[in-house]
Amino acid sequence: MSVDSNWIDGDRATIALNRTNMWSDASEFTRLLSETEAHNHPPDVVCEQCAELLKQAVALYAGDFMSGFSLKDSIDYDDWQMEQREWLRREFADVVRRLSVFHADLRQFEQAIKYAKRWVTADPLHEAAQRQLMRLYAANGERTEALRQYKQTVDLLDEELATPPEDETNTLYEAILNGLGDPTASATNCAVTSVLPPLPSLLIGREDVLREIKQRLGIGGEQRPVTVIQGWPGVGKSTVVAMLAHDREMVEQYPDGVLWVSLGETPSLISEISVWAEAFGLSEPTRMRKVEELSAQLTAVLRDKRVLLIIDDVWQVEHAAPFRVGGHACAHLITSRLNDVATALAPTAVDLYRLPLLTDQAALELLHKLTPETVSQYPAEARALVRNLEGLPLALHVAGRLLHSEARLGWGVRELLAELGAGTGLLGAQAPSDMRMRDISPTVAALLKRSTDALDAASRQRFAVLGLFVPKPATFDLAAMGAAWGLTDPRPTARLLVGRGLLEPISGGRFQMHALLVLHARSLIAEEGFVQ
Repeated sequence: MSVDSNWIDGDRATIALNRTNMWSDASEFTRLLSETEAHNHPPDVVCEQCAELLKQAVALYAGDFMSGFSLKDSIDYDDWQMEQREWLRREFADVVRRLSVFHADLRQFEQAIKYAKRWVTADPLHEAAQRQLMRLYAANGERTEALRQYKQTVDLLDEELATPPEDETNTLYEAILNGLGDPTASATNCAVTSVLPPLPSLLIGREDVLREIKQRLGIGGEQRPVTVIQGWPGVGKSTVVAMLAHDREMVEQYPDGVLWVSLGETPSLISEISVWAEAFGLSEPTRMRKVEELSAQLTAVLRDKRVLLIIDDVWQVEHAAPFRVGGHACAHLITSRLNDVATALAPTAVDLYRLPLLTDQAALELLHKLTPETVSQYPAEARALVRNLEGLPLALHVAGRLLHSEARLGWGVRELLAELGAGTGLLGAQAPSDMRMRDISPTVAALLKRSTDALDAASRQRFAVLGLFVPKPATFDLAAMGAAWGLTDPRPTARLLVGRGLLEPISGGRFQMHALLVLHARSLIAEEGFVQ
């Protein structure tokens, strides 16, 4: 970084760098990317001018943002630095991806491989990057290198995520191994218009669920125009709909394609619906569009088409409205962790589908897939852990990966099994990559806090107090909740917590809280200083 003498702006309250009198590689990097966005062509197209600008940006990216620099006892700075670092890393990965595709289209395979390698280095767990490098090696006559890249990918996914490669990666490997070319390439150029989520790498114990939802979508049953899936945080709603989006029977049922969007708490509706519009050639880069206008145009385009529209992770009813497009032959599949939102989105009670927890048998099978050595060596402890985690896929994935890592090191797996059964270590562990928030892999606690942070302070405190109920499963009636909260009428708060997906009514006028939410409730007592 080079600066002149007038590089600080400040007064008695603030101090900042004068951006007009300084140069930094990070600022120049983002400026170069912005310059490519001003070109009059679709954003993923790379022209000759774009390529030169992107290559300049690559040359500037020598490492992670402010690597090696930190401030002592500054959590806010650490969070900011991490966000900037992850954002710049994602932008860089996209730049080298685009350059790799650019040179591949020109059949300049050596250059394309160079940028694909940078893409893999920047995002090694992204299988699309690994597949791009495998394809380029094969196209360049380096079949052995392509097969070696696949083996490295398999080992990396097993070591870091304890998951097998995606079907598309395996299919590509088989094609290269047998000299058949790339059967996955033609699949991306078909006439069907789709916007698809990543294909889940692992789904166990959901055969009945998939069959029941398919029936609602017209496969072996009468097609319903809307199906709303609701369930506990971490129960696998997004994973199930992602699997359906790629399912062969769904492709046949909806021959004009699948449109998918994941909204979350604070979506950019114009950005998300623009993706759908671009898929049908409705976008105009030089013109600002409104959400309502794009929604109306999509409705017109889809009027006579047979498309499955998936609206995932809805937090507010109004957020889903622009995506309720299409004609009578289309179907909507919507997910929400919030019971009141799910109820409002479902035309009738029959259109609601409560995604169940895994059975003990399916949960044990999932745990065995994630950490086979643990389940084989400690079968009784593994079964006890499955019961304690109450069939929640999120908890099982996190526990399985922790155990797999511990087993590889040859350390105290039995001790870790006991700790995980008691909940120790689960909340602070990283969530699986397919449950990340906007490309940031959060902790399990962060995922759960998305639900409780939306509560007012009094309701959040009452939720936390429920964590003091010890038995598993944690169940209680209105009288017990009223006593714990000091309320003569606990029904409004109970109704709110049920609506937010934090409590579940069960038979006999009782309510249940999942074991992982009990742990989260107890952590709130400690973190926010709630008095028992």
